[in-house]
Amino acid sequence: MEFLRKNANKFLEKAEESMNRGEYNFAMFFVEQFFQLSLEYLIAKRYGDFPKTHSLKVLFELIKDEKLICFYREHIDALRDIELAYIASRYFDVEYSKKVAENSLKLAKTFAEVTRIV
Repeated sequence: MEFLRKNANKFLEKAEESMNRGEYNFAMFFVEQFFQLSLEYLIAKRYGDFPKTHSLKVLFELIKDEKLICFYREHIDALRDIELAYIASRYFDVEYSKKVAENSLKLAKTFAEVTRIV
């Protein structure tokens, strides 16, 4: 399952690259992918397999780690925006502001540090 961690880190790199180019929609999409794959990696590491869901809420619930559940609750609004970016940035004409994308990327980096996923 190591490929999940590696891919998560690649998505985090792509999010940073997109931010630097002012492509905030892509940055949001890549941040969401980072969270999704990171959580799937942590679940797989703990249980030997990972669920096939795109829901960050469900993934945070399935990890059953109190520290990560607290992280989710503390950042629920930002994580909902990030989760919506999975669909919105691909299929709808939405624009994310620089501030929203920066905050989302910062949250992803914080999560990477907390989980030592990087």
